[in-house]
Amino acid sequence: MAVKAECIITSSEEGRGAYGIRADNDENVYFPMSIAEALELEEFDDVEAIMIRNDRADPAWRAIRARRKGD
Repeated sequence: MAVKAECIITSSEEGRGAYGIRADNDENVYFPMSIAEALELEEFDDVEAIMIRNDRADPAWRAIRARRKGD
């Protein structure tokens, strides 16, 4: 089941995607490289993301779409 939530980026490495936390419950979110590079995500960025449960236990969520807050 997909959910939408505000997230805060905690780390971003070129060529590796980005990680963040959900603002509503502090669960970890993975932002695939395609999303991270398209949005040029950096630490402390606020984004709104549509996420699905990840196929791994950690991080719990994987973003499938995202946009910067205010865009």
